[in-house]
Amino acid sequence: MELASKEVVRRIISGDETSFEKVYRYFYPRLNYFAKQYVLDYETSKNIVQDVFTELWDKRNTLQEDTNLNAWLFTVTKNKSLKIISHLKSQKNYDSYLKARQLAVNYIALSDFDTSNFVFEELQAQVNVALEKLAPACRKVFELSRFEDRKNREIAEELGLSIKTVEAHISKALRSLKADLKDYLPLIYILFHLHK
Repeated sequence: MELASKEVVRRIISGDETSFEKVYRYFYPRLNYFAKQYVLDYETSKNIVQDVFTELWDKRNTLQEDTNLNAWLFTVTKNKSLKIISHLKSQKNYDSYLKARQLAVNYIALSDFDTSNFVFEELQAQVNVALEKLAPACRKVFELSRFEDRKNREIAEELGLSIKTVEAHISKALRSLKADLKDYLPLIYILFHLHK
C-alpha cells in the first residue's frame, strides 16, 4: 500500500509532517474501527489510536526504514487495546457483568490476532493478485478510493467519470475482493473499509 511504503516510512523518520498527516488520515479510521471491536467503546478506541499516532511521531527516530507500517500500527494498537481491556477487567467496581465477560472474550481474541510483518506481507501479496484481476479502470478507482483515501467526487473529476460510475467501480471491486480474499477477513474489512 502506498501509504505504508518504505519511502513514506523514510519521510516520517526524517520528520516530514505532510507524510505523517497522510498516514494519519488513512489509518485513523481503520485503527479506530479495529480497536473499537475489542474495547467496545468509541471514546476509548479514539484515545488508543491518538496514543498510537503520538507514539509513532515521538518514536519515529527509532523506526527502521524497512519497518512494515501496517504491522507496526496494528501491533501497537493491539497492545494498547489489550492493556486497556486488562485494566477494565481488573476494576473491582466494574458494574456491567456482560460487558466484563465480553471484554474477557475480546482479550483472548485480540491476544491471538496476528499482526506480524509476515501476515501483512502475505496479505499485500494476496491483495496485489486480487487487484490484478480487476479491469484497469475499476482498479484505478478502487486504489484512489481506498489507498489514497480520495472522495468519490474527487475521483470522478480526476478521471472524467460520473460519480455513479465511480460508485459502481468501487462496488464491483469490493465484491470481487471480498470473494477473492475471504480467507483474510476480518483484517481485509479493517484495511479497506469493506464494512462501509
